[in-house]
Amino acid sequence: MLDGPTSQTSNPSLHTPPSTPVASSGFKRLISALEVPAFRLLWIGSLFSIAAMQMNMIARPWLAFDVSGSGAAVGLVALSQGLPMLIISPLGGVAADRLDKRFLIVTSQLMLGVLSLITVLLVLFDVTEVWHLVAIGIVHGITVPFNMPARQAAIPELVGRERMPNAIALHSTGRNMNRVAAPALAGLLLTWDPFIAFAAITVFHVAAGVTITGLPSGMKAASKSLGASAELLTGFRYIKSNPALMTLLLMALLPILFGMPFQYFLPVFQAEVLFVDPSRLGLLYTALGIGALTGSFILAYIADTPHKGLLQLLSGIAFGVTLVFFALSNSYWLSFLMLLAVGMSSQAYLTLNQTLLMMSTDRALYGRVMSVYMMTRSAMPISTLPMGFLVDWWGPQGTIAGAGVILAVSLAIVGVLRPAQWRATKKEEVPIGTG
Repeated sequence: MLDGPTSQTSNPSLHTPPSTPVASSGFKRLISALEVPAFRLLWIGSLFSIAAMQMNMIARPWLAFDVSGSGAAVGLVALSQGLPMLIISPLGGVAADRLDKRFLIVTSQLMLGVLSLITVLLVLFDVTEVWHLVAIGIVHGITVPFNMPARQAAIPELVGRERMPNAIALHSTGRNMNRVAAPALAGLLLTWDPFIAFAAITVFHVAAGVTITGLPSGMKAASKSLGASAELLTGFRYIKSNPALMTLLLMALLPILFGMPFQYFLPVFQAEVLFVDPSRLGLLYTALGIGALTGSFILAYIADTPHKGLLQLLSGIAFGVTLVFFALSNSYWLSFLMLLAVGMSSQAYLTLNQTLLMMSTDRALYGRVMSVYMMTRSAMPISTLPMGFLVDWWGPQGTIAGAGVILAVSLAIVGVLRPAQWRATKKEEVPIGTG
């Protein structure tokens, strides 16, 4: 995975100079980054890739439960993917900074397609066992860290600094479009025929890889590599020496620990709190997706606001507060409305956090910083386990409401202790040490 083309050539027609003025009128401002042909290719490829991943998030746990009848097996399959991602993410960040990003994205995307194809064959011949899914999950968890940081690190190289906030917001918009559509499609295809569901996932992975081949080559660091170990240490030293990055990464971790795990427990709310038919559960997930999509569109429109830090803080506190209201609701439609607000505020928070991270990072270290950011995302399966014990002991409403309170209060404390974090959004650069 760490060896690939080293060509420095690229197709200039696919780039836009950082000084290119950003369109200021309505709809053009909303999609300004899509005017860059190379980013448009990356965005379309990401639509296919995220569709495959979102469908897989539904289909693989379903298959694990179908062949085992065990909730523990579902957790084991999820953990088999999450732990490798947590461990491998820093190495994937080094690769994203030092190797050709197109090569990394295409290679890892096609590897994910191969894993899906193996699952297709297991389902076709009706020989699937839990250990198969665990093994596939491990390889999947090793592969994804070489894909996502490279995608994220490619964005500023393709669009320039001026368009970067809009590009990140559009990337999130594409992800949230899939959060609305892909799970529903996965459920429909699983009901029809599991073989067709996993075949569709394979097709989406391959389509993503083929689309990305149109990106320019040579998106890599020009300086000589110090070696993997030294590069890792350089990245960690850079983050440690940059207070803004340390605070933003802490703010990225807080919702992963206390906010986002609630999604895993929506079936518990459906059965034990709202007392509705299981078919209504899908609407709850749809509400989250619609809210998140709305938040992404709003951020894409106001991407050039100078108040990103303040908006991040307020949306994070709103995430915690609306989560409390959702948890305490006993009305299905009030819960639906609260999930719209939860989806909107949480997505606004996460997108602004990622934008500020990249704007505060030296260009040569985008991949390594984003890989540490990805490590925070990988912590969600781990944090879900103790929260599950609390749900059994204390009940879903008390547990999730308590988590929402902790999230809102924690972010408010960060806002008080680090006022500069939400007053300024300009880029902070720290010299890169090699010692």
